[in-house]
Order: sequence, then structure tokens, then C-alpha cells
Amino acid sequence: MDSKEKVWRDFVEHYEIEVPQDAVEREEQFIATDIRHRMQYDAMSGGGLHLNPRGEIAQQQEEIHKAAVFEVKSDLVMKEILRNQQFTVTREELEAEAAELARRQNSSLEMIRNFFGEDLALLERDVKERKAVDWVCAHADS
Repeated sequence: MDSKEKVWRDFVEHYEIEVPQDAVEREEQFIATDIRHRMQYDAMSGGGLHLNPRGEIAQQQEEIHKAAVFEVKSDLVMKEILRNQQFTVTREELEAEAAELARRQNSSLEMIRNFFGEDLALLERDVKERKAVDWVCAHADS
């Protein structure tokens, strides 16, 4: 885990915000379903045999719950920061994000534009979220 992720996780953990139980339960179901699908794929691809998937998932329930709480809370905290800070994104930042995405995906900028649109507006939230994490990191010691 890099230092920014650690600061973000710590910030979210200590941030005071109401986390709806129904959202946590939905996230727990999503995580458990994902684990179950991975087990099925693992078994089908010869990677491992899972004789009691429900039991394995039940053993992980505490970890699943913690992960679900973090995911839901993290999303709520991010939305609140974005609403309160109102970060702006320039065309240059969108272009840089698209170029970096193309590099990471071993793709072309043209393919990224085809997927996200010529104006790259669908990348705006990603840039704002990165700015929010940077903002949290900059204010972590304050």
C-alpha cells in the first residue's frame, strides 16, 4: 500500500459520517458474490478446489464486513469532499489523464477518446477524485 492510499484509508476510517446499514449489506453481498465467482473460476480453471464455498465465505465474513464498510464509507466521504471542495479540471488535465490511461492500458489516445468521448468528460470524475486524495494528503498533518 502506497503512502497516499494509507493516508486516504486512515482519513476515511476516522471521518465522521453516517454509513447506511442497507448500503453496507448490499456491498457485503456484492463482495461475497465476487468471491464465490472467483472460487468457481478457480475450480473451473484448475486453480483450486472449493468443496465448501459457503463455509469459506462464512469464515471471511468479518473481513468482508470491514471491506464493505470501508467501500461504502469511502464513497460517501469522497462525495462529500468533492461537493465541499468543488475541484475544477482543465482540458490539459483531461488530456494528461487520457495519455496516462492509454499508457497504462497499452492503448492509443485515439482508442481512449473513442471510449470516453472526444471531450474526455467521462474522465473528469477520476481527475477530481485524485485531486481529493491529494487534498486529503496535503491536509493530513494539519
